[in-house]
Amino acid sequence: SKAHWNTVASFVPDDAPVAFRGDAPSGPGYWFPPTVLTPQRDDRTVREEIFGPVVVVLPFDDEADAIALANDTPYGLSGSIWTDNLSRALRVSRAVESGNLSVNSHSSVRYNTPFGGFKQSGLGRELGPDAPLS
Repeated sequence: SKAHWNTVASFVPDDAPVAFRGDAPSGPGYWFPPTVLTPQRDDRTVREEIFGPVVVVLPFDDEADAIALANDTPYGLSGSIWTDNLSRALRVSRAVESGNLSVNSHSSVRYNTPFGGFKQSGLGRELGPDAPLS
C-alpha cells in the first residue's frame, strides 16, 4: 500500500548512508527497492522494525559486542546468525533475544515449531505445539 511504502521510505531519507540500492519493478503497485544501509548504532533503522526490503549492516568488535548490539532493541521477532563456527553459533543463539533464530539461513519459520517474537514483536506464540487446536 502507499501508506506502507511511505513507512518504509521514512527509514531511508535522502541523506541516509546507503551502501547499495537495487531496482524496484515498474508498473502498478508500491515497490520499494532493496536497500542496504550502514548507519550509526543510534540510528532508528538499527533499533526499529522496518518490514520492508531494507537491511542494516553494522560492524562489531567481538562476539559480546555483536550480542549486545543484537539485543539493544525493544523488538525481537526473528534473526539470523552467520558463522562457520558451530560452537559460536550455539553460544550466540542462546544469548540473542529473538523469537525465531536461524543459523546460516533466514528460514526460521516452520509449521511444526512455535513462531512469535520477543519483547514488543509479534502477537504471542503460534504454530507448533503452541498453536490453538481447531
